[in-house]
Amino acid sequence: MSVAPPAHVIDMAHPRAIASHAARTVLFASVLPMAVFYAALSIAGLNAAIVLTLCWYYAGLVVRRLRKRPMLGATMLGAVLMTVRAGVGLWTGSAFLYFLQPVAGTVATATSFAVTALAGRPLLEHLAHDFVPVPAALSEQLRGNRFFSYASALWAAMYVANAAGTVWLLTNSSLGAFLLLKTLLSPLLTGATIAVTVLLLRRLLRRDGVRLRWPGRGEATAALRPATGLSGIG
Repeated sequence: MSVAPPAHVIDMAHPRAIASHAARTVLFASVLPMAVFYAALSIAGLNAAIVLTLCWYYAGLVVRRLRKRPMLGATMLGAVLMTVRAGVGLWTGSAFLYFLQPVAGTVATATSFAVTALAGRPLLEHLAHDFVPVPAALSEQLRGNRFFSYASALWAAMYVANAAGTVWLLTNSSLGAFLLLKTLLSPLLTGATIAVTVLLLRRLLRRDGVRLRWPGRGEATAALRPATGLSGIG
């Protein structure tokens, strides 16, 4: 009777810490800026909304710099794109053009994911660390089984779908309806893509005989300690 070889085991942070880390990034890089824009638009008009949203992004960068914390790639990318959007929006005074511009950014992001994955240096791998604290051992494993390349193709397709949906909403709904539907549908699309990404991750790890070990009860305080690496290798 054959005995299955022991699995590779990679220690992970506590799930609550991972969820909290990802939620904070999404909150400050996406949800709150949209809320700031919508509130300012309702109270003071388009130009004020554009300026206040731009200030939000740069205030976030300044605060992180003053606290000597690592700069989030997602926030830096958002600040650059927001600067271009604000310039065009203030110059033209057109809400349509202001919201149409991210379509080009979305398509550019999708293209960057695809091109960097084909070049063997997936941009998605660098951005993933902004949202999830990935242990070094797991990063190495995912590099080896080309997870980031496969995930790049998946997220590139999502961004293309997002861009197409944004254009459709802009051309077929009012500004208020657009803001509401965009705020509701974008997270749903992103959530579905995350779910598929997790399924892909689990399938690749299972194929490679790798198991993720999560902290038990009482170990939540050690959630973000450096990973201990692979253990149980036989």
